[in-house]
Amino acid sequence: MESVDDRLEWLRAPAGRQTESEGGVLDQTAIEFVLAVRCAKDSFESLEDQRRILAPGITWRRRRLGWVDAASSLDKGLCVNEVRVALAATGRVEPLVAMAQPELLDFEAIEHAYWQTCWAGGALRSDRGVKKTRLFLNMRELTCARSGAPRGPWEDLAAVQERVRLGQWKPEEIDLLPYMTPQYRPVEGDGEPLDVVRFLPAFPPSWSVTGHAHVLAATNGGYFLNFPEEYADGYSALHQPVGALFADGRLHMPPWIERPCAVEWVDNRRSIERLGPENLFLETDGAEGCGLEMGTVQPDGAATVWRSFDGPLPAAEPGGYVVDLIFCGAGLVRVTEPGAEPPPIGGAVVRLRGQMARPWRSWLRDPRREPFPDWKLVLRTSRDVQPAWVLASGPILVHDGRALREAEIFSPLAAGEMCPNGPPPTRFPYDATKTRAPRTAIGLSRNEEWVLLVVDGRADDTHSVGCTLEELARLMREVGCFYALNLDGGGSSVMAVEGVGGFDQLRPGLAATIANIPSDPGHRERIVPVALNVVQ
Repeated sequence: MESVDDRLEWLRAPAGRQTESEGGVLDQTAIEFVLAVRCAKDSFESLEDQRRILAPGITWRRRRLGWVDAASSLDKGLCVNEVRVALAATGRVEPLVAMAQPELLDFEAIEHAYWQTCWAGGALRSDRGVKKTRLFLNMRELTCARSGAPRGPWEDLAAVQERVRLGQWKPEEIDLLPYMTPQYRPVEGDGEPLDVVRFLPAFPPSWSVTGHAHVLAATNGGYFLNFPEEYADGYSALHQPVGALFADGRLHMPPWIERPCAVEWVDNRRSIERLGPENLFLETDGAEGCGLEMGTVQPDGAATVWRSFDGPLPAAEPGGYVVDLIFCGAGLVRVTEPGAEPPPIGGAVVRLRGQMARPWRSWLRDPRREPFPDWKLVLRTSRDVQPAWVLASGPILVHDGRALREAEIFSPLAAGEMCPNGPPPTRFPYDATKTRAPRTAIGLSRNEEWVLLVVDGRADDTHSVGCTLEELARLMREVGCFYALNLDGGGSSVMAVEGVGGFDQLRPGLAATIANIPSDPGHRERIVPVALNVVQ
């Protein structure tokens, strides 16, 4: 057993800051965060510093972060699960993308995820607590053919809705439509016109461990479109990742929204850097790629990007070659006259001018005779080396070894996103200093060691009260991160570790590999579109 002095490391809160909690407002100057080994005399039921070597250079650790308020004798704590992957380890970190795993489709889980956001989130206020007839359409992926007119599964909806109108299919019988093959199951419905819910595949991160012998541990990944208002534009989809996602040699999601990203290149170098639309190049018909520019900065550029939060698209100047390409995710879903359609929430409008627009204008003018341009989006990072994987999230928590404060955490994100309808995480501005919640983060030490960390919260305050982003930043700094990035949190936060059910699981009834306590009702593990796996 370590001595008391050896067990304590202090994480002191900024002097004079007030932090709101469920019990009211606490004087942060009276609060000290203590990294401690749990022992019987503490107010916690059991306090231990648990460690397990998963493979050479890969370790799992569970600790308690004790929280003591001297003024009120408040005694609570945090439960922290951590996996470290050294640069010279026998394994590595890599994303598992649900879009590339069609066998992962779980209809019941998709329905549960949708209705949970309608009822609990209430993003569509008129639908709160109301279960209407829905058609769940599996998009499989947001992409289209590289030749021929842009097309996608959404265009087949017209045939589906026509069958409903003719009485061939009853709306109350149509629940899910995976791969455009209808599934007939009775659902609640009031006979109103059929509503469509587009979704991408998603899965519980623990499946990565239970379903793959070479996966030692897994956490959830970055943010994704979750509330119905975020994918109600006719193109975007439930579980669509936000920000860049590159894996398995493929750009699954371009960085239409600027976000900090965890990056690992094929030569094993690792970094955390910002990637946005200006890191994209559009290649057309084999010609050299044209770099994209922000329309709000260079409105008259050859290839400019406009997002849903950038404001109305400007009118195109008369004459000349100008065309709008409507992208959703990595898919080109429509080619239009300038200003004909607004940008999808999960994508962007790329406005082309001059020579870049010529082949597109030709096809748009006479699609029967002119060939559809062959195109490709290319992601470029800070190095002239192919990335092995890229995962966007945010905000940045630790930069150059310094834990960031509230103003620094959110200010680097695009100012136009800081609004209730902006993309996550900027739609949750109180997370920096007020909202204590479950958290997931990824960090990088000076010697490029990956650190995956999950903090429990919400499920049981006597077990773990959660933390703010400022507190998470200090924690990531204290565990040795020189850079750190916040991942999706709340009900998404989960860590699965191979064999944890055999040596220490925090609650009965959890999946055999889950090392923390998920915060959704019933400790149900939330399905996500991307997991970060530690593979051997």
